[in-house]
Amino acid sequence: MLPDSPTTHRLLDDDRLGDFAQVLTHRIRNLLAGIEGFTDLLTDTLGSREQRELALRILESTARIEFVLDDLQYYSKPVQMAAIPVRMQDVMDRLLATLEEDHRRRLMLDIEQPHSTVLTDPGLLRQALLALIQNAFDATPPDQHVALHATFDSDTLTARFNVSNQGTIDLDEAAHRVFEPFFTTKAQNLGIGLSMARRIAEAHGGTLYLAANDQIQGTCFTLELPVPTEDELNFG
Repeated sequence: MLPDSPTTHRLLDDDRLGDFAQVLTHRIRNLLAGIEGFTDLLTDTLGSREQRELALRILESTARIEFVLDDLQYYSKPVQMAAIPVRMQDVMDRLLATLEEDHRRRLMLDIEQPHSTVLTDPGLLRQALLALIQNAFDATPPDQHVALHATFDSDTLTARFNVSNQGTIDLDEAAHRVFEPFFTTKAQNLGIGLSMARRIAEAHGGTLYLAANDQIQGTCFTLELPVPTEDELNFG
């Protein structure tokens, strides 16, 4: 019998994490439902405006936890994709339509060959790019921009999406951990965005890696996807 490869072990770990995420999400949602129910009852009995506002703060906090649980539940599901040929320009147009206005204004977009085609699941690719962009904006001051540079390499038949911002990830020797599920340097984040983006890239037969992390180049994540050959393209 051949020994298990590191990839096999990682897939097993992902399965265990997915099962754990499902159980954890279900149990925390039950607890939240109790907290929200009792808070609603309490709000009806409170006399002062200040007391009611404090009760509303509890409900706002539980709502934020719900958003985190939505991310956790999504992470627990396997990546299922339906790849179709999509032009680079279409990918970017749909991505921009999804961004918040402030992020859309601060995103510096550059597409080298907008009419080139990538074989992808448009929804999953958009989710992966959104995770990279959000990660970049989280590390960027409000007066600075984030750059998204889309390139097409005809020699290697590879589409590259480089998402970069000024500044670096302060991880010292642990820079490789940025793709570990639930590893984060930000208290408000769950730490699954980059991990999910890499899973999406690998489901496409591509990859996601930290391309730069220094004071000169800043931080750059690169998502690479294979480009279909002419025989694989079928628009009909």
